[in-house]
Amino acid sequence: MLFRILLIILLCPVLAVSQNNTLSGKISEIKDDYIYLHTFYGAENKRLDSIQVQPDGSFTYQFQNNAYKGMYRLRWGKNQMMDIIYNDENIRFQTTNNSIVDSLVYFHSPENQLYFDYLQKRNLCEFKLELIYPLINMYPKDDPFYASITKQYDIVNDEMSEWASSIVKQHPNKFAARLIRSDYTPMPSSFLNEEQHVNFLKIHFFDNIDFNDTSLLNSNLFSNKTIQYLSLYQNNRLDKDHLQVEYIKAVSIIMEKAKNSPEVYAYVMDYLINGFSSYGFEKVLTFIADNIDLEDQCIDEEKKALLEKKVDSHKKFSIGKQIPDLETIDLKGNSVKLSSIESEYTILLFWATWCPSCKGLVNDLKKIYLPDNHHKLEIVAIAIDESKDELEKFINDGDYNWINVCDFKKWKGDLVQQLDIYATPTMFLLDKSLTIQAKPITYNELTNELFKRNVLE
Repeated sequence: MLFRILLIILLCPVLAVSQNNTLSGKISEIKDDYIYLHTFYGAENKRLDSIQVQPDGSFTYQFQNNAYKGMYRLRWGKNQMMDIIYNDENIRFQTTNNSIVDSLVYFHSPENQLYFDYLQKRNLCEFKLELIYPLINMYPKDDPFYASITKQYDIVNDEMSEWASSIVKQHPNKFAARLIRSDYTPMPSSFLNEEQHVNFLKIHFFDNIDFNDTSLLNSNLFSNKTIQYLSLYQNNRLDKDHLQVEYIKAVSIIMEKAKNSPEVYAYVMDYLINGFSSYGFEKVLTFIADNIDLEDQCIDEEKKALLEKKVDSHKKFSIGKQIPDLETIDLKGNSVKLSSIESEYTILLFWATWCPSCKGLVNDLKKIYLPDNHHKLEIVAIAIDESKDELEKFINDGDYNWINVCDFKKWKGDLVQQLDIYATPTMFLLDKSLTIQAKPITYNELTNELFKRNVLE
């Protein structure tokens, strides 16, 4: 008897280890040998592991004991993907490669079934409301049918709201329920006109979002809701400057809502900075840089340092500021010093051969790099590459004969570090005093700036 007890005690750790939860799936008609499991941190995906696929499309993966609870993404093929939720349970599903959502069946996973049902209901609700709402705005209010369509709108809206609320109450410990609570945004009542409708959403959009639930960072919830809220301020009739004024209103509200949750605040600020940087919205970036508060936030020091670097970089290298007088050696072995360039203006470009949008941009730059215009315009292209052979072949094949520079250290290069470059392509339009005149994002934005200054005719 004593031996049995001792044996059970000794086997307990082994039994505990063997209880790791399993992801079992089958994707019919898949042609790939592997699928790849990715983690989420907001909108960021990082590959966690590769999973071998059997000839019949089935695969199995065992979650580690310390696996985080939240959303994961399965990727395969060129652009195929599906998201799953892991919350300490086995997951078993089946789908078809060419019809992932429509053929998806969960045989085991209450979490995923719950969230899948929600997405189906939410999408159907949104589809119905999008069909009905234009009728409400256009249909004569004195017509009997108007009462019918407004009633139907409110029924669809109320039913979805009640269903979502009941799910959250019934399953308080499920990650899916917390996602649903923060994701679902009830629509305004039918009696509001279009302007009132948008204003209602601007005021109440964040009512259900729990910014203090940092586990939601293990999903794309905060990034998705940030984009959705910004879209309420989108107006295609506005020019870039006036649109930025509207976005600043949105950003100020987002900053206020997120400020009491340090980790979420840091993520959302970084997401906004990266997003607005990619569109060249300098006024919005300046607003964020001037109003961001990192001093009183208990944030992971590494993340805080990276975010502070981006903020400081914008302050140092915004339009109207001078950049350092960079000195380097070009690919031909010639010394290059920015202040020694005799052209009226210099385009300082950070790019890479592995960057798809960069390739199109450098090809367009050939159109304005004219032999008889070098007294007005010079281009210094700093490549963020590693392979000298590949870079030189690309430059020679494209006949890009401006000043080409590369130290083959990628993001650790001296010039990249001096100007805190963290994205490609990045362009600066400099005058002779090395003052930043513009930071165009696209070729069209660049040419507009050059026409303004009579560099192009």
